[in-house]
Amino acid sequence: MSDSIAVEFCNVSKRFRDRDVLKDISFQIARGEVLCILGRSGVGKSITLKLMIGLLQADKGEVRIGSEDISHFNEDNLSRIRRKMGFLFQSAALFDSFSVGDNLALPLKRLAKGKSQDEVNQEVDEALRQVGLEQDKAKMPAELSGGMRKRAGLARAMVLNPQILLIDEPASGLDPITASEIDDLLLAVKKQRNTTMVIVTHDIRGARKIADKVAVIDGGALVAFGSFADLEQNQNHTVRKLLSET
Repeated sequence: MSDSIAVEFCNVSKRFRDRDVLKDISFQIARGEVLCILGRSGVGKSITLKLMIGLLQADKGEVRIGSEDISHFNEDNLSRIRRKMGFLFQSAALFDSFSVGDNLALPLKRLAKGKSQDEVNQEVDEALRQVGLEQDKAKMPAELSGGMRKRAGLARAMVLNPQILLIDEPASGLDPITASEIDDLLLAVKKQRNTTMVIVTHDIRGARKIADKVAVIDGGALVAFGSFADLEQNQNHTVRKLLSET
């Protein structure tokens, strides 16, 4: 695989009991690209993220991160790969008993050993500044609105400067204005850091705003892959229905 490719699925299939959730999926994501994965609920979109981070193993095919097929990596090798990644969960997944600042400091203390407390504090402050939460460092997660929690989750995902950012439903639970603000933040991260992003979303408007490429999954199959201009030429019924929602 070329050094310019960040993530690649090669004929990947995944089955749960009697249901194929992914069927022979193949695609590539170039370094610095934003891929949005679209489709109805339950069609296998979030499974792709779990395969990329090694929480699930493919039944068939290869999942490549950079030049490495991680499909059958042991936990030590998966841990090494995960250090290159940030993950923004649908719920933001902040620790409720930690302040916002301490939530960001935790991965720095665990994975960036050797940093002084002053260095940790500076990096936490900078990450919060980038998402507009510099005044909220001492707050507890319960004090934050839904949009602020997403911002804090994004700051924590980015604090280790990952090469790849995996994001599950960034617009979930947010009003349209706040969802658009999160999209703007993701665009800013892309421009400033050239971070590769894979975003699972049902928000077609947000995807149009930030995606370089789009993958549409239906019934476990990849029915479309390419730019939105490519999708406009696709006559698949699922693709046409998605595009009609904007």
